[in-house]
Amino acid sequence: MRRRDFLGLAGAAASAALLGGCDKSLEEGLLGDCRVMKDPGRLPLVQAAWQGLDPERVWDMHVHLFGNGRSRSGVWADAAIDMPTGIDARVRKKLFMNGGCVGEDEARVDQGMVERLALLADQFPAGAKFMLLAFDFTYDESGRKREDLTTFSVSDEYAKRVAAAHPDRFEWICSVHPYRADALEALRAAHDAGARAVKWLPPSMAIDLRSPRCTPFYDECVKLKMPLLVHVGEEKAVEGAHREEFADPLTLRAPLDRGVRVIGAHCATLGPGNFERFKGLMAERQYEGRLFGDISAITLYNRADEWRDILATLPRWEGRLLNGSDYPLVGILPLYSMNAMVKAGVLDERVVPALRELHQGNALLFDFVLKRNLRWGTATIPASAYETRGFFA
Repeated sequence: MRRRDFLGLAGAAASAALLGGCDKSLEEGLLGDCRVMKDPGRLPLVQAAWQGLDPERVWDMHVHLFGNGRSRSGVWADAAIDMPTGIDARVRKKLFMNGGCVGEDEARVDQGMVERLALLADQFPAGAKFMLLAFDFTYDESGRKREDLTTFSVSDEYAKRVAAAHPDRFEWICSVHPYRADALEALRAAHDAGARAVKWLPPSMAIDLRSPRCTPFYDECVKLKMPLLVHVGEEKAVEGAHREEFADPLTLRAPLDRGVRVIGAHCATLGPGNFERFKGLMAERQYEGRLFGDISAITLYNRADEWRDILATLPRWEGRLLNGSDYPLVGILPLYSMNAMVKAGVLDERVVPALRELHQGNALLFDFVLKRNLRWGTATIPASAYETRGFFA
């Protein structure tokens, strides 16, 4: 689709909900130009962001692999996503593809995504790494794989292979559905192959963390010292099984009470009351050293009402926060509003021009530098949140 045609299509869909209802801003336009930024490290704002941090310890722990699966390399996509017909779905796909700058050749989307990601990663200082997420299929309570309830899947083998091809930049996180008959075997295999953690998205994957079917999996995670990265709070990007009740932060008690180290993705910052419930869990003494918060996606425009509360709260959790970008969402321009951040008083308007340049040229650096510049009064995101290597290594 030509850019001019798409802009006309997007105009017709302007009133539609992007990414399943996410708030959106058009201050930067709809589509990035996918430029290759030359030496972003030259920018004073980027240099300042690295002060006080050791790049060798900086691991972005929330980076999605995606594609259309036509390379048959380990990515699977539902036909409704890969070949959408409705206006909303076509806009949605275009935004995701543009966010990852995968190119226009449908036969090379999988490869294009990895190539762009590797290019962006290589513009970070030596030693900084990115943790690639696998994403298992949905399974029902009988242990049957349900492609009809799956939006997309990224196999452990694929995530491992991509990481192995760029060992100086990539680590990987496996995804094993606990209802699978071979769940424990698959978890052990992933651990032995170098996976650093396990990723679950319960509302999309239909995982009830309280189910007895999960108990053996939790015990194996403890035995293998494998952390569990769990999405909590409303899910907007991946539809899947539509089980929103499984995104309640309080369901994290189940793995926590078995002794699993659990990372609550996004600190449950989306949906009524979710952040408050997550704060309550973080305040419980028995979960210190076991419950952690992932700060990916906290800068999205659909968190605007929470920004001040988030920034006021995070310093209290120093040592329990882990930074991730949630790439490729960080590359989707309408999901961000730096004007709104300035208006909310959490961002200095003087840094906005440089941030806009980064957003177009290197979305990963944009996310990192933006977070390093957020503040509410004297509250900022603790520097320790970015040095995540010690948690996973």
